[in-house]
Amino acid sequence: MKKIKTNPDTLSVEEIAEIFAALGQVSRLQIVRLLLSAHPKGLPAGEIQQELGIPASTLSHHLDKLRNVGVLDVEKDKQWLWYRVRADILKHLIEFLFAECCTRNQVVAPDEILPCC
Repeated sequence: MKKIKTNPDTLSVEEIAEIFAALGQVSRLQIVRLLLSAHPKGLPAGEIQQELGIPASTLSHHLDKLRNVGVLDVEKDKQWLWYRVRADILKHLIEFLFAECCTRNQVVAPDEILPCC
């Protein structure tokens, strides 16, 4: 699998499908939700591991997968690796899902998509 582009506006349908596939795993979805709760600062890998109880090697695999599809950014700070959610990518996924329902058949009104945020 190639690394996903960093510009969400240029994502192809195939790349969006890869992102959804990566998010379709329980641990990865838990990681993203946890990191969203710590947005925009993010969390160090050790704190993610402690919070979710995922073994280090397994966590590393999941973090790499999420990073490769563009959902996470990582930054080294001294001896710590800090992971952050790419909110722009997640926003693009939501926009992709709701694009047709808000225009073609009005299943959801555009102003109802993210009222909680």
